[in-house]
Amino acid sequence: MPSTSVPKYQAIHSVLRQQILDGDLVAGSQLPPQQQLADRFGVTLMTLRQAIAQLESEDLVRAERGRGTFVSDRPVDLSIGNLSSFSSQMRAAGIKLTTRVLDDRMVVHDAAALALGEPGSVRCLTRLRLIRKIPIALQRSYLAESVPLAKGRLKGASLYDAIESAVGWSVSRALETISAVGLDDADAAVLDATSGAPALLSVRTSLNQFDQPFLYDEALLVGGRSAIAADRTADRLSISYGQPG
Repeated sequence: MPSTSVPKYQAIHSVLRQQILDGDLVAGSQLPPQQQLADRFGVTLMTLRQAIAQLESEDLVRAERGRGTFVSDRPVDLSIGNLSSFSSQMRAAGIKLTTRVLDDRMVVHDAAALALGEPGSVRCLTRLRLIRKIPIALQRSYLAESVPLAKGRLKGASLYDAIESAVGWSVSRALETISAVGLDDADAAVLDATSGAPALLSVRTSLNQFDQPFLYDEALLVGGRSAIAADRTADRLSISYGQPG
């Protein structure tokens, strides 16, 4: 441990804290046993435990009786008051987002068809969003038939950006609702969660500059990893959701 004038437990706290914030110690991972950490830093168990306690007070780690100490999930806020896509907001926040395309096919979905004004089936793109290999959201995006995107263009990039590039439509406003639901077996398995676990369901209809609906989204966020916060002013309500600390 580097020489420092601050108390040893604070120096250890600073080292571990930085490793967590830098992603060297990833969310959900287990810290080495306390005796091993104490030996590594050349301190007593009491000093090491002071450092761990400080990390706990900051919600950076959590202690589980009989199991050990684990790195807590860190907040990932997504502003509902912002029309940017999920990927754009994460990129702006400096967070590396991984997207897995799970499915892309035509489906029958009455709510999406009604919102998009499409008679019959609509195209459904199913994506899993991950940060540091942890599932953050399961997103199903339903596209109007008038959005002719090749399948290859739907991978990685922002869907809003891909649509604007293909047909010149930009999102001008969106209608969004958030409700509490329980995860079914299939969605729970994809999100690495327990069946029936509480989750947040965000349903958004995006409209273009001509006030025409062109995209209907359903995003599931696991309750134990998600929170809602609101920033209210006299003329504006901004709501965000993400992982709690």
